[in-house]
Amino acid sequence: MKGRVFLLLLSMAVLIFAIDIKYYGGEKRTANRLTLRKGFFRIDGEKVPRGNVSEIVFPKVQEGASAEEVPGEQFDTDLLKAVAESLEAQYPDAAGLILFDHGEQILRSDGTRTYKYHFAGKILKSSRLNWGTRALYIDEGRRSAKVLFARTIQPDGTVIYADTSTATITPVSEDNVSFGHGSIYTLQIPGVQEGAIVEYVYQTDTYNPDDTARYTVSWYFQDEDPVYSSRVVVRLPKPKELYYILKNPPGALGSVLYLGTPELNELCFQDRRMPMEGFIPDQWIYADTSLGRWFKNSVESIKNAEPEVIDEDTSTAYIWHLMKLPPLVSEPKMPAYGDVVPHLEGSIFKNWDYLFDWLGNLQKARIKLTPEIRKKVDEITADAKSLEEKIGKIYLWVQRNIQYISIKGSISSGQTGHPADETFKNGYGDCTDKSILLCTMLKAIGVEAHPIIIMTNDRESVDRCIPSLDGNHAITRVFLPDGREIFLDATAYADKYPYFRSDDQGVSFVDAIGREIGTTSTNIPEENSVRIDVDMQIDENGDATAEFRSLPSGMREGDYRSWWEFQQPERFEQIFTNWMNGIFPQAFLDTFSLIGLGSLDSQLVEWAKVSVDSFPTVAGDMWILTVPGIARSMVGFGEVNLAERKFDIEYTAPYQEEYYAKIHFPKGAKIIALPGDVELKCEPYADFSLKFKKSGRSIIVSQRFRLKERIVPVSDFERYKNFIISAKQAVEKRAFVRKPR
Repeated sequence: MKGRVFLLLLSMAVLIFAIDIKYYGGEKRTANRLTLRKGFFRIDGEKVPRGNVSEIVFPKVQEGASAEEVPGEQFDTDLLKAVAESLEAQYPDAAGLILFDHGEQILRSDGTRTYKYHFAGKILKSSRLNWGTRALYIDEGRRSAKVLFARTIQPDGTVIYADTSTATITPVSEDNVSFGHGSIYTLQIPGVQEGAIVEYVYQTDTYNPDDTARYTVSWYFQDEDPVYSSRVVVRLPKPKELYYILKNPPGALGSVLYLGTPELNELCFQDRRMPMEGFIPDQWIYADTSLGRWFKNSVESIKNAEPEVIDEDTSTAYIWHLMKLPPLVSEPKMPAYGDVVPHLEGSIFKNWDYLFDWLGNLQKARIKLTPEIRKKVDEITADAKSLEEKIGKIYLWVQRNIQYISIKGSISSGQTGHPADETFKNGYGDCTDKSILLCTMLKAIGVEAHPIIIMTNDRESVDRCIPSLDGNHAITRVFLPDGREIFLDATAYADKYPYFRSDDQGVSFVDAIGREIGTTSTNIPEENSVRIDVDMQIDENGDATAEFRSLPSGMREGDYRSWWEFQQPERFEQIFTNWMNGIFPQAFLDTFSLIGLGSLDSQLVEWAKVSVDSFPTVAGDMWILTVPGIARSMVGFGEVNLAERKFDIEYTAPYQEEYYAKIHFPKGAKIIALPGDVELKCEPYADFSLKFKKSGRSIIVSQRFRLKERIVPVSDFERYKNFIISAKQAVEKRAFVRKPR
């Protein structure tokens, strides 16, 4: 066997074996002695400029690429250079160029599987130097991983091959809340620098899968760097079939190509997508025709994204190959990566029965009510006056008494958590553990609840018409005796019943125990709100005192309470001082209080009193008054600062912000002019109101902004942008008051 040497490691070294040397121009020779000093090789005593040598191969037994294996793996060097040159001319400002992004996913009849990945990319900026590190996960006893070969092509054309035997294997890193298992295989590829082309092939083999019956595939075809060729092959043993969904084919953003079964089809997509006749039996196109993205060539674009299906002797291969993909340009508050790029998801299941059985049985086995848990529930709910009050007390107890720590030792603990009794006794657990325990404690008061799997709405959406357990979080679905169902998330810290985290809302879920697929609820703005009250007195000199109150409600109260509880109390005064100076310029903090912070049964109120010197702006005998803090209500909204958008605007949850101010003037002052009332609507997404009222020597100002929908589609961007700009302009308006003589 022959292996490749790192040219960078030859400096000042003398190598003595039979060495194969290749020059630019194609000439080859074999040498016995080689040194590298100051940019020159001495090859059997002959001095040769380093730039004249393209490859060096010397005998060495090593794991990974060998001289015989590498030619079958690597792309032609001249091809890589030509593709890179073409892409760089088209995208000169790119940080990197992805030349080839090829994967192969293989399932065998015994359930074992292999994944092989081949990458080639050119580094243009330092931010892509990380391409020189390849890290792979190893699960001892189940899955192996290794780099088969890797190399860099230097800017001067020199080729440097990695010695894969130098890869390191280290335990999975742990932080203060996550403790995993397995190891990380890491290879540092030599010669990585700006201007270099990096190429490698790695392979993972799952030789002992935790479940031989479950198999899913996933592939993303676009990146923030331009991609010349992205290709994935999925190979299944006969007679298995692949059911798939390909989102966002190039040229048809928002649409999908789908192959499923009539049973799965019922779980697909939102009503706004219009099914169209497909190209092969049981295949559907779901076209997003309502958002201004549908063009005459959209059907053809989707057709070009159809897989090539090859009937092989013992297997069926599905091949998707997309070419010349432009870089993904990010926009503020755009949907997640997987919702905007061409994205493949596939499964071998034609319905949900197997996954419901597998996951549901594991979950039910962990929801076991013990005497110790029942005793604790009785203690927690002893003074509760209603069933829902009992639920609320249990909900808060799990949030605040079970510390978030994730310890995973197997697929079952990863997907379904640990038994409820184990989490209860340990006093810690992750989202799955907390959901299992919450379900168990609710069982003690006769309330049915199921743990459910979701993908939070800050990540890509999951269409459950492809059976898989994709998700990054577990929460709890609660069934009330009156027929209502609610969702609770015990991984929060101070969410009162019935509120749950904003990033859990409006997403698909898998309820294996209930054998259902569904969508979590979305709050109304009033359930995620804050009201600011300001009462200000201005004296004849223009100095002022003010009382400030902030009253968060619903989800917002839980967020605010959690934030304050994790701050150091000695920092409270400085936090309030900075906050008040943002509302009342040059304010002096007289006193402050966090009312109800220590009691979850109380309303949290942030309260302060301040003094402000020379508050109004003086112009002759006039005071020009900016209402304190009102402009802060419309701070931000960078998502509307673009001239145009390609993608929807996506928020985590609807919310409401209210502002109410009373400003009192001294005797002798006269209110001359107030801004007119403003009422703005951008239905169905948001509305805004601002009202000024004169009451004796006082001004009363009320303002409200409501975001009513999580998502603003790109087709309505211009309308929404104009609405936000108008609201921002409204809060900048001023009142005019004649000073007292």
